[in-house]
Formats: sequence, structure tokens, C-alpha cells
Amino acid sequence: MKISISGKGGSGKTTAAGTLARLFAQGGNPVLAIDGDSNPNLGMTLGLPLEALNEVPALPSDLLMDVTDDDGNTKTVLRLSVEDIATEFGTATNNGVQLLAMKKIDHAGAG
Repeated sequence: MKISISGKGGSGKTTAAGTLARLFAQGGNPVLAIDGDSNPNLGMTLGLPLEALNEVPALPSDLLMDVTDDDGNTKTVLRLSVEDIATEFGTATNNGVQLLAMKKIDHAGAG
């Protein structure tokens, strides 16, 4: 199952995503939560301590590649399997959710 949450700023997207992720994990489901916000706070919502939040790696921009088939059709695919991406770039939370972050704030004003 894949769930995506969107909405305008301040509408509670991160809170809703964190709550759903924790509930699914508590139900025994494997959960991979991806924070795609330019100001990533999903880790905090999932209970990661501040020290761990600073260590969550951002996904590298080269995870995608274009592949052209024999008919000249091009599609974009992952360079690694989802499992490998989760293993290499994921951060485990204390409630069973594996967190991936699309972006990371590197300096003030970057969020």
C-alpha cells in the first residue's frame, strides 16, 4: 500500500503522516515513511531525538536514471531497489517506522 499526503502549508500534513505511519507500524506492518518537505519535520513527529534528526541523510539526487528500450521509449527507474535504498539511507525510529528524507536543511534560510 502507498499513501501520499498533500495540502497547503500548515494544514497538518506532517502530523497526519506521522500518525498514520505509527499506527500502521503498531499494527505490525512494515512502514517506510518518506519526508519530501523542504523543511523536514517528519522525523520529529516520529519521535526521533534531536541528535538522530541531525543524522538523517538526504536521499542523493542520482537515485533515478533514464533507461531507453529498443523501441526508443524512455522511462525513469530507480538505480537501487527500494529495499537497498531503505537500508542505505533509512533511519529507524523507536516505533518501527523506517524514515527517508528527500531534503536536508544545510543552513539557515534553506527550509
